[in-house]
Amino acid sequence: MEGRMRPYLPELTIRDYNTYLWYLRGVRWQMYRSYGLYSCRLQQHNGVLFALLADSLAGRPATCKAQRLPGNLCRKQMMCQTQGIRLAAQVEVMLGWHKLQDRRWDELPLRGRLRRAVDRALLRGAYEKAVKENPALERLFGQEQEQAVVQMNLNANNYTVAAEPMSNIYGALYSTLATDDPSQRKSMRYIGSCIGRVFYLLEKAARVEDDRKVGRYNVFLVNGINGKEEALENARRQALAAANDLVRAYSMLDVKLNKSLIDNIMILGLRHAVDPLDAENQPVRWELP
Repeated sequence: MEGRMRPYLPELTIRDYNTYLWYLRGVRWQMYRSYGLYSCRLQQHNGVLFALLADSLAGRPATCKAQRLPGNLCRKQMMCQTQGIRLAAQVEVMLGWHKLQDRRWDELPLRGRLRRAVDRALLRGAYEKAVKENPALERLFGQEQEQAVVQMNLNANNYTVAAEPMSNIYGALYSTLATDDPSQRKSMRYIGSCIGRVFYLLEKAARVEDDRKVGRYNVFLVNGINGKEEALENARRQALAAANDLVRAYSMLDVKLNKSLIDNIMILGLRHAVDPLDAENQPVRWELP
């Protein structure tokens, strides 16, 4: 669950960059306000896209205000509380908590075990509060974990079957961001499924050598691919096909706000995450972490 959906900065306009940054700060502030300062370390970029999509598909404009950033005294512009931002904070906390459970204790070095113990102790309260606020979301994660265990026990060698648990959970998450329009919900579910498949393949390909050493299930190992580079090449090829399918489904969405920004993330951002578009150039970072 480590995949990040973020903008492709070289093609991003100043206006869209500011909008994304304000949403990023808004989600971080919401996590701080609802779940405490330590929960902010769980923030990736998944929740920002959830907030953007939820507000933009529903046509809910967010208000920008100057607020104090968590952990310091600086006041900067950020998007204020919206339904999308509150949902994004819950998603970030639950995704981050379940990410802590991805590796077995015996696979971690001593330093990793100590860090996990501290994280579990300090983040449990935030996780339990998020579960009480949105129990349906937690049920999705529980179903994904059960499906993942089944796939490991079956030792499945089909890439589509192996990626199904993560595809299903991302599909369910993205479908909740849509309006009540059935066609939009169907498109969003398919988009989420494609994103889940992309990041499952890339994550498993990056871990193939570590999984081989500890005897952990990995669909690439089952298919006789033992090297990281070979696995990544295979994963990129399949992920690009999934990204192309996503673009076709995304073109059917009615995005009411921030369309150019979401276009950038969904098309160029995902493509860049799979196969860097500017591999020979210096990366553009600006202020985004």
